[in-house]
Amino acid sequence: MLTKACPPLDSERIFDPIQFPENRAVLAAYSGGGDSTALLLLAHGYFKTRGRANELVAVTVDHGLREASTEEARRAGEICASLGLRHVIKTWSGHKPVNGVQEAAREMRYRLLFEAAGEANAGLVLTGHTLDDQTETIAMRSARGEGRGLSGIAPATLYCGQLWFVRPLLTTARRSLRDYLEERGAGWLEDPSNRDPRFERARVRLAGRKARDGVTDEHRLAFQMRCREAEEAAASIADDCQWHFNSEADRLSALCLTDASVPGFRLALSAVLSRVGNTPHLPPEQTIVRALDFAGSAPNGAGITLSGCLMTKGRAGIEIAPEKRNTRVAGYGYDTLLASPDYPLASALAARTGGRPYPAPPLHGYLV
Repeated sequence: MLTKACPPLDSERIFDPIQFPENRAVLAAYSGGGDSTALLLLAHGYFKTRGRANELVAVTVDHGLREASTEEARRAGEICASLGLRHVIKTWSGHKPVNGVQEAAREMRYRLLFEAAGEANAGLVLTGHTLDDQTETIAMRSARGEGRGLSGIAPATLYCGQLWFVRPLLTTARRSLRDYLEERGAGWLEDPSNRDPRFERARVRLAGRKARDGVTDEHRLAFQMRCREAEEAAASIADDCQWHFNSEADRLSALCLTDASVPGFRLALSAVLSRVGNTPHLPPEQTIVRALDFAGSAPNGAGITLSGCLMTKGRAGIEIAPEKRNTRVAGYGYDTLLASPDYPLASALAARTGGRPYPAPPLHGYLV
């Protein structure tokens, strides 16, 4: 029986804010666990009532990290067959790292789901992240003091500038999903790694972090601040009086003509350093502090290397160019995994540097 704290799930409330592509498939990442099983059943019902059930494709990624994974992927396929859904298994083959295995598995999931989307002509991927995942993520980032990261998991993430991964259950508690499954007599698999204390998320989960009945005011405020900061940074990047950009031989350089007092400048500087240095993440706060100290106190002609970039101070401003030893692939930057709140900033930077435009986040009225 559903409890008062866990009201019946409304598939229209969950999925109506998503702008699903016309005449293209939609992937549902399906591991067989409780969260992804609930996502699959909810999405199947939603698409079926709209006559689009054949557009939903379930994809299971077999990481090959446990002996049972292949059998679990096969069982996931049986469940999909019982629903009349197409099911695809993508397998992580080859070397598996001893250290950082969860991060490597996460990266491989993105890559394999992206590959499956291309094969199925899918325009969007649904994943089963929940409010509990959000609570755990904010707790982990708080322990590390990550400023912008305290806004939590983004409602959607753009992979490689092409495919949106959308998280429609991000404001739904795991207990509600379990109640939904139990009411329908639907089973699910339990991944033992979710309770393995070797992994940070499992330790947070075992410590008893539970999602509240809804999103907290603190999280809403952090999310709103992140969105506003991205808009301000986008305005800074778009202003010719603040930034000049030059691209020669696939190597981008920038000339900063302003100072840190401009709204959004710190984030704009972070994005430029990542884009010029081709780094997969925005630079940490201590890197930005060093950059600002250099800009404010160094004499003309001085230089400093930061985040794969050479910053040189001149009379016209601060030039930012790739460090000579930087051999990272051009075009690879923090926007490889672009959180939806940062879309305005990434779009402004792409427009100024001749980059390919990004598809807009497929969300409207999304709850956070």
